[in-house]
Amino acid sequence: MTAICKAPLQQFVQWCSDHIIGDEKGEAQIFLDQLFRAFGHAGFKEAGAVCEMRVKKADKGTSFADLVWKPVVLVEMKKRGEDLSKHYSQAFTYWTRLVPNRPNYVVLCNFDEFWIFDFNSQMDSPVDKVRLSELPERFGPLAFLFAAPTEPVFGNHQESVTRKAADQLVLLFRSLIKRNVDRDLAQRFTLQILMSLFAEDIGLLEKYFLTRLLDDCTSPALAYDLIGQLFVEMNTPGRTPGGRFKGVPYFNGGLFANPARIELSADEIVMLKEAAKFDWSQVRPEIFGAIFEHSMDSDERRAYGAHYTSPVDIMKVVGPTIVEPWRQRIDNAKTLTELEHLLMRIESFRVLDPACGSGNFLYIAYREIKRLEAVIYERMGEYKSIDASQRPMGFVSTRNFFGMDINPFAVELAKVTMMLAHKLAIEELHVQEQALPLDNLDANFSIGDALILDDGARTPWPEVDVIIGNPPFLGAKLLKPKHGADYVKRLRNAYPEVPGMADFCVYWFRRAELHLAESTMNDWPSGRAGLVGTQNIRNNASRIGGLDFICASGTVIEAIDNQPWSGEANVHVSIANWIKSQDSALLPKGRRLWYKIEQAPKARKARGSGHASKDYELDMRIVTHINASLSDKVDVGAAEKLSCNSQVVTCQGITPGHSGFLLDNFAKSAMPENEQVIIHPYLVGDDLLSGRQLARNIIDLGDMDVLQAKRFKKVFAHLETNVLPDMLAKSEASERATSINYWWKHWRRREDLIDAIKEVPRYLTCSRVTKRPIFTFIDATIRPGDALQVFALADDYSFGILQSAAHYKWFHAKCSNMKSDPRYTSESVFDTFPWPQDVSVAEIDAVVNAGRHLRQVRDQALEHLDGGLRTLYRTIDVPGKNPLKDAHAILDTAVLKAYGFSAKQDLLEGLLNLNHAVATQIAAGQTVNGPGLPPSYPHPESLVSTDAFGHRS
Repeated sequence: MTAICKAPLQQFVQWCSDHIIGDEKGEAQIFLDQLFRAFGHAGFKEAGAVCEMRVKKADKGTSFADLVWKPVVLVEMKKRGEDLSKHYSQAFTYWTRLVPNRPNYVVLCNFDEFWIFDFNSQMDSPVDKVRLSELPERFGPLAFLFAAPTEPVFGNHQESVTRKAADQLVLLFRSLIKRNVDRDLAQRFTLQILMSLFAEDIGLLEKYFLTRLLDDCTSPALAYDLIGQLFVEMNTPGRTPGGRFKGVPYFNGGLFANPARIELSADEIVMLKEAAKFDWSQVRPEIFGAIFEHSMDSDERRAYGAHYTSPVDIMKVVGPTIVEPWRQRIDNAKTLTELEHLLMRIESFRVLDPACGSGNFLYIAYREIKRLEAVIYERMGEYKSIDASQRPMGFVSTRNFFGMDINPFAVELAKVTMMLAHKLAIEELHVQEQALPLDNLDANFSIGDALILDDGARTPWPEVDVIIGNPPFLGAKLLKPKHGADYVKRLRNAYPEVPGMADFCVYWFRRAELHLAESTMNDWPSGRAGLVGTQNIRNNASRIGGLDFICASGTVIEAIDNQPWSGEANVHVSIANWIKSQDSALLPKGRRLWYKIEQAPKARKARGSGHASKDYELDMRIVTHINASLSDKVDVGAAEKLSCNSQVVTCQGITPGHSGFLLDNFAKSAMPENEQVIIHPYLVGDDLLSGRQLARNIIDLGDMDVLQAKRFKKVFAHLETNVLPDMLAKSEASERATSINYWWKHWRRREDLIDAIKEVPRYLTCSRVTKRPIFTFIDATIRPGDALQVFALADDYSFGILQSAAHYKWFHAKCSNMKSDPRYTSESVFDTFPWPQDVSVAEIDAVVNAGRHLRQVRDQALEHLDGGLRTLYRTIDVPGKNPLKDAHAILDTAVLKAYGFSAKQDLLEGLLNLNHAVATQIAAGQTVNGPGLPPSYPHPESLVSTDAFGHRS
C-alpha cells in the first residue's frame, strides 16, 4: 500500500510547488481539492466534504469553516507562513458546534504544514504535525483522509504517554508502601521525584541530570544520599556553585521545604530509571494528577484503567465562565487605554476551585487565562510598537488560583500541577517570564472540608472573581452512610436552606452563589461560576437548594442538561454556568443550552476514529432564557403538591430484600396447598416490558410475628434455610441491621399499596426507570416488584390520562434521573400532576374509548412481534405510518379536549396553570377532581374492563 500511496502524494507536493503561493482566500479550495485527490478521492465534493460550511456563532450570526467532512475532519486553512498556534481557539470553537456527527479530527494548515488535533483526547497540542514536503513519507497522521478508511498513526498522542508515565510512578509508590515506608514520606518523595522528572525534560534542570544521577544510585544508601541531596539543592536559594550538584537552581521552599530521603531498593531504582526514559515534556499535567491519584491505591486499577476528566469536558466550564467573557471584552476594546486596563485587570483576576482534586480544572483555567493575556499584548501591538515577550506591568501568576479539597495528596498534586503550568505556558507563548523559583502555593491551596469546620461553622473561602469545579457526586441517601450522622447534622445546621434530600454537590452550588460578589460593569467579568453537578440539580429538593436559589439572584447563561461524565464510570451530569446578576447590560443576548443527542455507534466507528464507544454528541441551541431545570421550556418547578392526589396510593413495588423469598413455579407447586395462600405471582419490570411469561412467585408472610409465621411449616423452613443465614451474616455490617429481628418479612413490603390493590381487580404500572412510561393493567393477584411504579387505579379513564402526552411531558419535566434515563418519582410527578377538572361524560368516554383502542392495537401487534412492549414502542421512533402512533394521536386529542386545552397552546404551560388553579381551589376548601374518575360519573363500574396482564378469564 505504501508504494501506491506515495506516488499521488509526491505528485501533490510537486503540484503545490509549481502552482501554490499560499493565498488563503484564493487558493484554499483548489489546494484542498487536490489534497483529497492525492488521498484517492475524485475530489472533496465527490467525497462528500463541504467547503465554506456555515457554523452558528455563540450568540447570533454565522461563521464559515473552510472544509468539513463529517464525521471525519474539519480543515481550517491559513495563509502561508501563518503561526497556526494562534488559530487553535477558532478551530476548537468551530469543532464544538459541528453537530450532529461532529468530526473526529481537526486540521490546521498554512499550505506548508498540517497540524492534526484530536480534541476528544488531547486539547492543547496537536497529536501530530506533518510538513507538506514530508507527506509522501509521513502520511500516517492524515491516513483518515484516504478513500479506503485507514487508521491514523500519531507521533504525539500524549494520553498514552501520560498513562505509561503515571503507571511507572504508581508502581514505585506501591512498592514503597508495601515495604512499610511511611505514607506521608512516600507521597512527598513521589511528588518531589515527579517534579524532578518533569524538570529534566522541560528545561528546569540540565538535560539528563536526573538520569545520570540515577545511574550512580548503585545501592540503597547512595539513593538516599544522592536523590535526597538533589531535593536539598532544589530547596536552596541560588544556584549550586560546585560539586556533584553544580548548576542545580532553586525551585522553591514549598514543594521541597522538607526534602524526602528514602533508601530505595534495587527494583525501585530500576523503576525510576524506567520512568526517566519517558519524555516528560509530552506528559500532560492536567490529566496526569487524576490518573495517578485514582490508580495509586488500587492493586487492580493500573493507570491504564484510571478515569480522568477530559480537557474537553473541563472546557465546558472554563470556556463559558472565563474564556468567552474575557475574549468578548478583548475583542470589543477599541483603544490602547482600554487594553492596558484589561491587562491590569486580568493580571489580578482570581479563580477558585473549592473541590479541586488534583487541579485539572485550575490548570486549564490558568492556561487559558495566559493565552488571553497574550492576546491582549497582541492587540496592544495594533496601537503601538510593543514586544509581547516583555512584561511592562507584571503578569498572570499561579498565585491568582486557589484550591480546596479534603484529600491531602490530591491538594499536593494540584500544587505540582500548577507549578508546572507556569513553565509550560512560558514555552508555549514564548514570553520572558522567570520560570524559577516556582511559585510557593501553600497559601493558595488548603486541605480540609470546603463546606464546614469541625465546630460547625462554614469554611472560609478566599475572595475571588470566579468559581469553577466539579464537586463530589453523592446522592442524599448516601450522605449519612458515607460521612456519618454527626457530619450530616452539622452540615444541615450550617446550611438550613438546603433541603435534606438534596444531593451533596448542591451545597457547593449554593455556597458558590452566596460567596460570589455581584457582577458589575466596572469589574466585569467577575461574579461568575461554572460547576458540574449530578443530574438531580435540575429536580426536586436538589433544585430547590441550588439552582432555584441561583436563578433568584443570578442568570444561567450556558448549561448542559445531561451528559455522561468522563471523570467517572456510569455517571451522568448536568453543568450550569451562571452570572450573579440579572442586569441585561451584563448578560449575553442569547443563552446557550446544550443537550444530548443519540448517535448510532457506527458513526463513531467511521474512518478509524478511535472513539467507537461514544454513542452520543451534544448539540446546542440559542435560547432566550435557561430556567432552574436547565431548560428553556415552561418551568414547572413551581408546581405545587396537590393534596387530592394523595388519596390514590402510588409508589414503587415490593422490595423483598433477599432472593430467598422468590420461588419458581415448580418450587411453588411443591409447597402444601394450605401454604400456597401466602405465595403470590411476582412481576418485575423487565418481565412486563419484554413480554415474558410469569415465572416468579414471592413468599409474603405479611405482618405476622414469628410464631404465626411458623404455622406455615414448609414455607418457614424454606426461609430459615435460604434467607436467615445470609441475613445473619450481613446484619452487623448492614445499615439495616435491625431487620434481622424481622428476617421473615420483606424489607419494603409496601403495606399501604398491598392493601389498596386488594380492593381493585387490577392496577396500573409502568417501569420506574424509563424514557417513555408505558402503562399497563396488572391483575390484582400479582405482586409488583420494586422496578415498577404502581398506581392503585383500575379504570380505563385513568389509563388514558396517564398514557397521554400530557402526563408524558409532565413526567419528563418533573422526574428525577438515574444515569441517562428519567425515573418516575411519585412526589414530584404524580403528586403535582393536575387531572382534568370541568370534564363532561362525553369527554371521559372519548378518553376511555381511545385508551381501549390503544391497548387493542398493542395487543394485536404483540401477537406477531417478539420482544414485548419495549420492542413495540421502539417502532414509534421509526419514520412511516404506524397504527401505534395513530392510536396515541387519537388518545392525545381526546385528553386535550378533556382538559379544555388547544392543540396550539404550550401543554406544559396549561398544566402548570391548572396545577396552580387546583391548589388555590383546595386552599379555599372547594371540591376538585383528583386522580381517577370524577365522582359524578354514572356507572363507574362500566369503565373497569377485564384486560390485564396475568388475568385469567
